[in-house]
Amino acid sequence: MKRRNLGFVMVLLCVMLVLAACGNANSNEGTSEASPPSISMNESVPENGHDPDSAIDIMDWSSRKALNEEAGEITYMTGYYYAASPPDVQVVMADELGYFEEFGLKVKIMPGLDSEGMKFLAAGQAQIASAGTPSLVIQSVANGAAISGIATFSGVGTSALLVMSDSGLTEPKDLVGKMVGFHGAMPANLLAMLKKSGVDPATVNGVSVGYDPTVLSTGKVDALTVYKSNEPYQLEQMGEDVTIIDPGQFGAETSFGVLAVNNSFAEKHPTAVEDFLRAVSKAHDYAVENPDESIKVLAARSDSIYDIPAESNRWAVERELIESSRVAGHGVAWQTEEQWQREIDMLFQASVIRDELDLDVVMNNSFIDSIYDGEQLIWPE
Repeated sequence: MKRRNLGFVMVLLCVMLVLAACGNANSNEGTSEASPPSISMNESVPENGHDPDSAIDIMDWSSRKALNEEAGEITYMTGYYYAASPPDVQVVMADELGYFEEFGLKVKIMPGLDSEGMKFLAAGQAQIASAGTPSLVIQSVANGAAISGIATFSGVGTSALLVMSDSGLTEPKDLVGKMVGFHGAMPANLLAMLKKSGVDPATVNGVSVGYDPTVLSTGKVDALTVYKSNEPYQLEQMGEDVTIIDPGQFGAETSFGVLAVNNSFAEKHPTAVEDFLRAVSKAHDYAVENPDESIKVLAARSDSIYDIPAESNRWAVERELIESSRVAGHGVAWQTEEQWQREIDMLFQASVIRDELDLDVVMNNSFIDSIYDGEQLIWPE
């Protein structure tokens, strides 16, 4: 009798285990059909795939590529045709090396000027463009353009004041009563340099000149606004001995090598913007390690006569400025709020803009933040 009861119990337990297993299988099957496959390393990702608070965004690269292809053709306008200057060097090399294609990005590079680029961005005729400095983006936003600065390659400026070495001019106070040549208008950071040094800009005689640096060597002006990577080299090649007065050393530092984006495009296609930055950031390392090859690529794409020695010098000077101003703990092109705030302050104090704009109106760090894990660029393995 006991043996029969024990057998009955064993059979009953087996039936219960089978039923439980079937129930779990059916439950798992239902969950599989109802839930899409996970494409993120994060627990929660917005529908557009962009999580600005996460250092590592969507890591399903094939899914990102599909999203990027939906963005269509991305028009990028350079800052000064095919000059070897950031961010144009990086963008051209990202295209040349196939980095854009790897992420499903179709990028059309349009040579031009950064002032034109801001207008194209505002009109939606370009999606991403080069801006020489944050000031250009800020002024455009102040004039109603819906654009933002999303990356800045150098945390120090390339604009300076050039004087002849035997002129005796070494600091801002020496410029009182002197003739200073500039292009178009006196740069805001130079005005700020004068004011921070206690010099009234009205005591300095400013004059608009062309782009021939010999106006300095021939004595037509006492000082000339220049780019550190351009006019000094030109005059030195002519045998002239020149010296730079750097605004950054007198409390008027700026930045350069800015990438700006059309806000509407960025909102609709955040992964495309992220992966554009990812590609150019990787291309930066290549261009630094292979400067000669990179200059040859730029020369081959240019429709005009290309001065390889001058452009090689430009890239040598500017890549050193980039490397020397890297922010510790962050990757290349990462920008700080301080960099942009000082530009806003300089423009406002120089009466270039009427109102002090909020930082979140002119810059957006969410895209550059998303492509790095600290200093390490997140890249498909």
